[in-house]
Amino acid sequence: MLHRKQTDRKGLCFGVLFFCAILTASFCTNAASVSAASLSNAEKRQEVAAMYADYREDFPGVEEIDPEKALKLLEDLDVVFVDVRKPEEQAVSMIPGAVTSEVFLADTERFRGQSIIAYCTISYRSGKLAAKLNRKGITMVNLKGGLLGWVHAGGPLVRGNLPVTVLHVYGRKWDLAPVGIETVY
Repeated sequence: MLHRKQTDRKGLCFGVLFFCAILTASFCTNAASVSAASLSNAEKRQEVAAMYADYREDFPGVEEIDPEKALKLLEDLDVVFVDVRKPEEQAVSMIPGAVTSEVFLADTERFRGQSIIAYCTISYRSGKLAAKLNRKGITMVNLKGGLLGWVHAGGPLVRGNLPVTVLHVYGRKWDLAPVGIETVY
């Protein structure tokens, strides 16, 4: 009988520990999404800037452009925006008039004489591409803070030619879009 009580206690302890682990994991997951959702737009923008500053160390020689300045260039025919994200991200939304990196890289001569602004979600992938192309003599600047910086500056998004308010943010870590922008990942 004593052996059975010990076994029952072990089972009970394991059950309680398992339940606590599940509850903790659930709380942490919900807490992470609640904490991002509870941030103000200013706090989210500050977090985007801090993340980009950390990433920036991986491509120090690349010139960058502030989203507000890039937004003023949107209608300029001498500027091309290059989206470096994956096709599934681009299918959600892009900067109006942007081309994919595949289109750009297939015929870089087509864009000769234009200012080239690369972007991705937070401009890490685009910064890496810009560094690579700059070494090959193709001048490409990086959109500071990427699409997250862009939407915080009031930049528009399109799917095809239609305006949208949804943005693929790559993953939960980058779910820092301002209020009014729906995010998917």
